[in-house]
Amino acid sequence: MQFHSLTVFDKEKCAHFFEHLTDYFYKHHHSDEESADTYENLLYTVKRPYTAGMLDQIDDWMGLPKRQWREETQREVMLSLYAIRYPDTLLLESLTEKPKSDIRRLSAYLHFTHHTYSIWDEDTRKGLERLGIMIPATEEADPFIYGAYVSAIELLKDVAPFTCFLEHDVPRQRLFQSALAAYGREA
Repeated sequence: MQFHSLTVFDKEKCAHFFEHLTDYFYKHHHSDEESADTYENLLYTVKRPYTAGMLDQIDDWMGLPKRQWREETQREVMLSLYAIRYPDTLLLESLTEKPKSDIRRLSAYLHFTHHTYSIWDEDTRKGLERLGIMIPATEEADPFIYGAYVSAIELLKDVAPFTCFLEHDVPRQRLFQSALAAYGREA
């Protein structure tokens, strides 16, 4: 299903989105809810070796409740963050139920530890849907759904006109994911 939606991608359908991508990005990334300064600080403070405190900082920025994980579960997630390599998402399948049940949390950890993964966001998914890229809604870290989500945003980066690539301190994945989130909220 995801593969089909990517093969029938309609670049013309994206004209309005590409034309206003910078505005959409600023609308989302620089909103009061997103705390751009904290985000940009995390890009440089989350680094190897990863610590529980770093994950706590990401959770705080995301507005997520405190993790209720056993020490073994936390170690499992930390090890997976070292092992997963972009664009691979299949290792998410090997996680135990507790961490696997929260795609938003895991995608944020992947984003801040690798900078190439997109943060899962329902508004972003709806933005992709408005562009004709159908990604199913999920709360669980399904490696195929999340992989299609990451690939779809990567595809948009590949077909976007050069005018979409503004100079900013954020990774391009975040630039497009933020713009898509604002675009998705318009629907």
